[in-house]
Amino acid sequence: MTVDPFNRSKHHAAVVGISLVMAALLWMAGYAPPRIIAAVPWFLLFFVMVIGPLTKIWPPITRQFSGNFPLNWRSELGIWFVIWSLVHVLAVFESMGWDVIGFVVGMSAWAFAAIVGVLIAVILALTSNNAAYQFMGPKAWKWHQSHGTYVMFWLLTVHIYDQVFTPGGALPEDPLHLLYAATVLAVVTLHVGAFIKVVRHYREHGDYPGSI
Repeated sequence: MTVDPFNRSKHHAAVVGISLVMAALLWMAGYAPPRIIAAVPWFLLFFVMVIGPLTKIWPPITRQFSGNFPLNWRSELGIWFVIWSLVHVLAVFESMGWDVIGFVVGMSAWAFAAIVGVLIAVILALTSNNAAYQFMGPKAWKWHQSHGTYVMFWLLTVHIYDQVFTPGGALPEDPLHLLYAATVLAVVTLHVGAFIKVVRHYREHGDYPGSI
């Protein structure tokens, strides 16, 4: 889920720490473990999704820090998103008495979207390494990771929408659900803003920014 396939142990440790802090905050806010296990991966995916457009809207951010920050954090964030997501899926199966076949046969369209999204996430995580990067080549690897991430995000957004809004379109009252909706809106806004800036740069200079 990145343009940087080289994973770093310090980054992984930091992402684990961030994940546990988020989980602790949600626990202190009164949310049960199943809700926490579902929320943490979504927020990690949110971080992955906003890094790219932020660097397009505010290019100096990559020059103010060393090591291609923040782009070089997307791989580790994405991998731990997948790990937390798999824990969430296993927790759902466990709550249903491990009736996986019954769940798959009877699941809603929203649940199906989530399962497909998680499967795509697993594939992206398995190929988020230097071996896959060398095998596919830079452009194909970036295409595979970028497009796969966007497809996965929108599939999971469908699942989030189903969880956030009640039948009839009533606005959510749960603060966590409101935060989910805010993150989706933030991702859309940042990506549209980044797209507009890239097009404006092309119209003014006749070429795209160097990061494209």
